[in-house]
Amino acid sequence: MRESIIRGTYAPARQRRGWAWGRFAVAVAAIVAIVIVATNVLAPAQRATALTPPPLQYDNAQPLATVVQEAKERLGSTVSVVQERRVSSLVWGWSIDLAKERVESVPQRVTFEWAPETGSRNTIIAGESHWPAGVRPEGIEESPYQPGDTITQLVTAPQDLKIPADVMNLNDGSRESMDKALTSLGATESSSSGEVLVVIGRLLSYWTLTNEQHNILIDRLVEAGGVTVLGESTDRLGRDVIGLRVADPATTYQDTVLISRDTGRIVGMENELTAAQDFIPAGVIGYTLWDAN
Repeated sequence: MRESIIRGTYAPARQRRGWAWGRFAVAVAAIVAIVIVATNVLAPAQRATALTPPPLQYDNAQPLATVVQEAKERLGSTVSVVQERRVSSLVWGWSIDLAKERVESVPQRVTFEWAPETGSRNTIIAGESHWPAGVRPEGIEESPYQPGDTITQLVTAPQDLKIPADVMNLNDGSRESMDKALTSLGATESSSSGEVLVVIGRLLSYWTLTNEQHNILIDRLVEAGGVTVLGESTDRLGRDVIGLRVADPATTYQDTVLISRDTGRIVGMENELTAAQDFIPAGVIGYTLWDAN
């Protein structure tokens, strides 16, 4: 089980905390780690560090109230997104298999579609390599996939869908319905903003939500407290975003939510490990970018 937790193929119970890959995995529910590039798990620490993308750089931090107000104005003025049971995302994270002595760095474009009557289909497409030709770190094998190649499709039958009823039945933008969905995924009235963000990631792994619903998600984050504005940046899809650091003092993680400067929608989250854990170095250990069509 320990190896499957590190690999990301095991979803820990909500009360379990502290596993580096486990925290990232809950934000991209049902995504199976696929080999893109690999190196020996016993390689020197500096080689593992070479696998880690640099953290985003931020500047021009504004007061939180200003950032929230501007996001809400954009959510109300841009073309609304229709709620649908289809999520397109770009994900990356560490995956470690101790038995095979391999570390995997995994960029994937994932499309998750589901319906209560037909089940779900999870399509995983190879993403762009982090390293241009000729500058791949020493010891890193070339990916067996070209960008755009289908790596796998995972189909789940209707009776095997493990989606809470309040998430499955979410069909409006009311605060009551959104709170029920978040509660069913683990949020409580006393959750820190870091814990709320993890739960929001779970919800966004099932649904593409409307602007109105994103408005409520931002409210839940801010109401939880401990949210700090990092400033403006460009995400890994080249989009203009504002980063908000959330608080979860009980862990060794720093999580950041990315809000689009164009639409006001939550379009990503980045996960950083503040201290090395097992064979994973400190630094960025995963990110998920939504609205990645």
